Amino acid sequence: MNATNRVEELCSQDPDETRQLVASVFCEHRLEVRQAPAGLDYRHHHLRTGHLSFSRMGYGAEVRVSPGELGSFYLVQLPLAGHDRQRVGRHELLSDSRCGSVHGPDEHLAMHWSADCHKLVVRIERGALEQHTAALLGCALHDPLTFANPMDLGCAHGAAWGHTARQLFDELQRAPQLFALPLVRTQFEQTLMTTLLAWQPNSLSARLGEPAARVLPRHVKLAVDFMRAHPEQSISVETLAAISGVSGRSLYNGFQQFLGVSPHALPA
Repeated sequence: MNATNRVEELCSQDPDETRQLVASVFCEHRLEVRQAPAGLDYRHHHLRTGHLSFSRMGYGAEVRVSPGELGSFYLVQLPLAGHDRQRVGRHELLSDSRCGSVHGPDEHLAMHWSADCHKLVVRIERGALEQHTAALLGCALHDPLTFANPMDLGCAHGAAWGHTARQLFDELQRAPQLFALPLVRTQFEQTLMTTLLAWQPNSLSARLGEPAARVLPRHVKLAVDFMRAHPEQSISVETLAAISGVSGRSLYNGFQQFLGVSPHALPA
């Protein structure tokens, strides 16, 4: 079985060890136990699928967790019990079972978990989400992708996203081999990313809501990615057709239908 499909069970009652274990899943941070260290009872089930990772975790004590900027990933936090008082940049947020949160890589984050706080946490790699967003838009991202907070878990969209994430993690814990096939793994990852972009207000919501914003077919995306990776080259349609695995006619039709231009007219 692929190592990324294995469920890890992490636990500790030692503050230093707990900080190191959490850092191995997320990033370096400061951990302050607000109760006596003997009260700490960190328990964490973790599974990574590829571009996503799922964690069900709690500290069993009141703690302050200060990672600062996340840097390389987005973080969706869904409290299952208790609450967490967060500071995101200059804003404060009370997160509980009715109110999740979505944090960007460049936002300063500090958290204050209650002793009974227990969360499902989804980590999404920055490169994967930004690349997926660009594919939906049909063009490269020139502005940072940031999300509004909180995530309303009482509304239809927030509840559906949270339910999907929890159900997926439950199934993966029961049968981790479900994600052994890369095609299946990619499909589930893209579903969670697409619905997060569509349902949680963000800095690109207006553009993503435009009729032209759609998922590019694989052959069009392959050609677009190759052209943008080699802007200095004069690339023939025959070369692009060979790379994308379709005929030149199909490639032209795909560009016209999904991007409104021919391959040679695609802007850099």
